[in-house]
Amino acid sequence: MQTLTIAITNDSAIKTLHELEEKHFIKIVSEVKNSSPAVPGDPLSIAEFQQWIKRAEEMPTVSLEEAKSIWSKKKKLLADDRFSMT
Repeated sequence: MQTLTIAITNDSAIKTLHELEEKHFIKIVSEVKNSSPAVPGDPLSIAEFQQWIKRAEEMPTVSLEEAKSIWSKKKKLLADDRFSMT
C-alpha cells in the first residue's frame, strides 16, 4: 500500500477519485497531518530545520546507477499495474 498526499483542484478529477473509492481501488483519508517540510504548511523553526537537515545527512545513500536501476524496475511495475487494473 502507498499513501499519497495530493491537492485536487478539478471537480471532474475529484469525481473520478470517488468512483475509484467506490470500486475499492483506493481509500480517501481526510485531514491527514503531515509534518514533512516537503508539503505546504506551517514553516519550520530553525531548530526543526536543523534537525531535519541532520536526519537527512544521516540517512543512507545510493549511487546514481543504483537509483536509476531501482526506478527503472518501479516504472516497469507501474506500467504493468496500470494495464492490469481493468
